[in-house]
Amino acid sequence: MVITSIYSILVILYKMRSFFTCNRLHCTLIIFLFSVCFSTSRCGDLEVLLKLKSSMIGPKGSGMDDWKPSLSPTAHCSFSGITCDQDSRVISLNVSHTPLIGFISPEIGLLNKLVSLTLAADSLTGMLPMEMANLTSLKVLNVSNNVFYGNFPGEIALRMTELEILDAYNNNFSGPLPTELVNLKNLKHLCLGGNYFSGPIPDSYSEIQSLEFLGLNGNSLTGKIPARLGRLKNLKKLFVGYYNAFEEGIPEELGSLSSLQRLDMASCNLTGEIPKSLGLLKNLEALFLQINQLTGNIPSELSDLVNLETLDFSVNKLTGEIPESLSQLTNISLINLFRNKLSGGIPAFIGDLPNIEVFQIWENNFTSELPNNLGQNGKLEDLDVTSNQLTGQIPRDLCKGGKLKTLILMDNFFSGPIPEELGACKSLLKVRIQKNLFNGTIPAGIFNLPLVQIIEVSNNNFSGELPSNISGDSLGILDLSNNKITGKIPPSIGNLKSLQTLVLGRNTFQGEIPSEIFDIDTLSKINITSNNFSGEIPTSISRCTSLSSIDFSQNSLSGEIPEDIGSLKILSTLNLAHNRLIGHVPNEICSMTGLVILNLSYNSFVGRIPSGGQCFLFKDSSFTGNPNLCTPSIVSCPAMLDPLQDSGQTRGKFCSPVFVVAVAALATVLLLVPSRSQTCHECEGSVGIIHLEKTTLELTDVNCSLIPGSRELQENIHQDSLSCQM
Repeated sequence: MVITSIYSILVILYKMRSFFTCNRLHCTLIIFLFSVCFSTSRCGDLEVLLKLKSSMIGPKGSGMDDWKPSLSPTAHCSFSGITCDQDSRVISLNVSHTPLIGFISPEIGLLNKLVSLTLAADSLTGMLPMEMANLTSLKVLNVSNNVFYGNFPGEIALRMTELEILDAYNNNFSGPLPTELVNLKNLKHLCLGGNYFSGPIPDSYSEIQSLEFLGLNGNSLTGKIPARLGRLKNLKKLFVGYYNAFEEGIPEELGSLSSLQRLDMASCNLTGEIPKSLGLLKNLEALFLQINQLTGNIPSELSDLVNLETLDFSVNKLTGEIPESLSQLTNISLINLFRNKLSGGIPAFIGDLPNIEVFQIWENNFTSELPNNLGQNGKLEDLDVTSNQLTGQIPRDLCKGGKLKTLILMDNFFSGPIPEELGACKSLLKVRIQKNLFNGTIPAGIFNLPLVQIIEVSNNNFSGELPSNISGDSLGILDLSNNKITGKIPPSIGNLKSLQTLVLGRNTFQGEIPSEIFDIDTLSKINITSNNFSGEIPTSISRCTSLSSIDFSQNSLSGEIPEDIGSLKILSTLNLAHNRLIGHVPNEICSMTGLVILNLSYNSFVGRIPSGGQCFLFKDSSFTGNPNLCTPSIVSCPAMLDPLQDSGQTRGKFCSPVFVVAVAALATVLLLVPSRSQTCHECEGSVGIIHLEKTTLELTDVNCSLIPGSRELQENIHQDSLSCQM
């Protein structure tokens, strides 16, 4: 009531400010009334919040726009993120996901009625102020996902006896873990992960019996994992993995955590065997032990984890077989065992698991076949069995439920055709089955899957032709290399608007390269080496400026290199070797600053090899097998005058009858004229190669003063001979 009256007087005085001047009495009165107001809780919290705002918003920060000064004693209770009690005291402050980029000022300690303080993901920095120790009513303290640094001030928590949640995840705190927290008898959630804490986990943490969540993952902790943590009977989730480097292995005592639902000890340098006692964790739903150095067999006792949904033992040194007893894990949806040394067959029960969605066992020594009923549960999404010794055929029901996204079978000994059912699996994102013994024709539907991003079927025995219709807005990689696929590339391949890599090498494709390929704006790499492609290189290739690698080698391509090839500014590899290409090597190649690999060998190019610019990088081997090419060091390049083609492609004109008569006359004169030493005072000449009905004559045009008419004959030969074929 007093506060309301004071507030009313302040408002009246404020409105009367234009009717009188502020003499000493009036000013003193106003200052006194304001001081009374701000000494009270209501106006005090407003002032504190405004000071907090000024510190938390850094020079480049923003947010909290509605936190503004006001004469209303309850205005701050309407600020975003603020909750007040009936006395207009702030009991909850929540400013999250705002780019504040400032720090917390000591005034935070004046909000002594706070029950919940959340300043998460605000890019706040600095150290936590010691004045936070005055927040004795706190139950929730969340400063996660900021840039706070230094030692975590455990002293501030000594008087926070009501604290239930302490979340400092993902900051830059360092030093030892705070031991003062053991006095918090109501603490249920303790998350100090994602920082730079070092040293061991304190044994005393086992005394926080109220703990339900303990997150110490993603630090630089060392030492042994305390066996006494097994005393935390209420603990439901334990995270101690990632970037920590503990000594020895998993304490058997952790099998006593009867309430545990999630155990994550991944990537923290664990050694030894998986304790059989983990089979006692009847409530466990997720078990993550991946990326360690665990050895031995998978304990059969884990079959008692009847609530287990996720099991990840990948990237360890486990040996032996998958225990048959794990068939009892009927709730399991994910099994990751990849990169171990496991062996034996894949148990048939894997296909019977009613909830299995992810099964990844790549890089082991598994043998035999995949279970025929795998996928029949209609829930399978990801299957990866790469680099084992598996045989047999692909089960037909892998996509029975229409949920299969990833099919990776590469580097095994699978055989037979791809089931037609997979061609109708519209959920597929990745098909990677290279390096097997598959055969038959690839189902046409595979090339029209709407979501597929990768199709890699190289190094198999597939045959047949590509379908006339190809589509797919998501396909980025198409690799059909090293098979026996025939026929032409259909123009519809231009429909693959997201294609980045096209690899068709080492098949028996034929026909021309469809120009539609180069209408794909995203195409970066094309490799069609070792096929039977013919015709010219499409001029549209120069429009495909996204290209970084081209390999057209070992085909039967003809014609010239498109003059606009220089527009491919980011091209780094150009291989046109072993074709029937003709003409000059474009000078534009020297201006392609990204080009580092060039191979034009074994074609029929003519003229001088371009020099300067990027061409300085290319060795002579890039041009070998082109007999009519001249290196820049050769002063006289005869091929510059007439590029006759060894391939039989004629670029010159047929000889005129006058020239034929002239050649015959010259041949007769040469037969009748005595030796050069007797008849010529001086002879100079240049050599021309004349093809007459498959017979090659080497003629020397002579400059002999004793041969009547030889000058005129020489001129006729010089004008016509070098560009004629008969």
